[in-house]
Amino acid sequence: MSQFNDKVIVITGAAGGIGEATARLLYAQGARLLLTDREADGVEALAAALGERAAGMAVDVSRREENQAMIQAAEQRFGAVHGVFLNAGIEGRVGPLASTTDEDWERVFAVNLHGVRHGLQAAVPALRRAGGGAILITASVAGVRGAAGLAPYVSSKHAVMGMMRCAAVELGPEGIRVNTVNPGPVDNRMMRSIEEQANPGHGDEVKHDFVTRIPLGRYSTNEEIAAVAALLLSDAGSGITGAHYLVDGGMTAH
Repeated sequence: MSQFNDKVIVITGAAGGIGEATARLLYAQGARLLLTDREADGVEALAAALGERAAGMAVDVSRREENQAMIQAAEQRFGAVHGVFLNAGIEGRVGPLASTTDEDWERVFAVNLHGVRHGLQAAVPALRRAGGGAILITASVAGVRGAAGLAPYVSSKHAVMGMMRCAAVELGPEGIRVNTVNPGPVDNRMMRSIEEQANPGHGDEVKHDFVTRIPLGRYSTNEEIAAVAALLLSDAGSGITGAHYLVDGGMTAH
């Protein structure tokens, strides 16, 4: 145990990928965790595997009241909330901008933008009661550049970046830090979905194309994103707010 001793952290989208990797890392460093995802089974199983300092809960982040219930549950179970990792997100449908539908946009924005907004708004009163803390949002390289075929997703991540900066300016005087971690392609379920949607039956070719644009020559891992998330949620990141941290293997350096 180390820098997260006595810290209570809430993680959304914790059933797999980046959320699960971050939960495992923070728990190993002493955190008490409320882990949430849309379905309870995955996060309850993860919490049971981690131990008594973790609990799982079903939360649909697109619903304001469920975000409020999430923060209330964390305070009731652990006594406070010191950090929130708003990690839940969806890729949506891959396809040309001209063919996107209202449903495509509304579905992605409900989770990726309004889910973050609801989580942030629910968390702020609890962080104030704790005397300050950290809010971390999973954005993407898609928050700083465009990508063909992913207009709703890219737009949602650009919007999240703007929200983060506004919140950092507003909440900094209260000791509440707000940042984003911005992964490039990560070797997990979301990228498998994007690859397969982009070229059905030939996802491996899509992956190869992505990799050729990454100076490190590979996708990032969930654990590499988790390591940066841990920094930004911890007291080691106490001077960092209003920032975005790219973990993209150099993809945006071109």
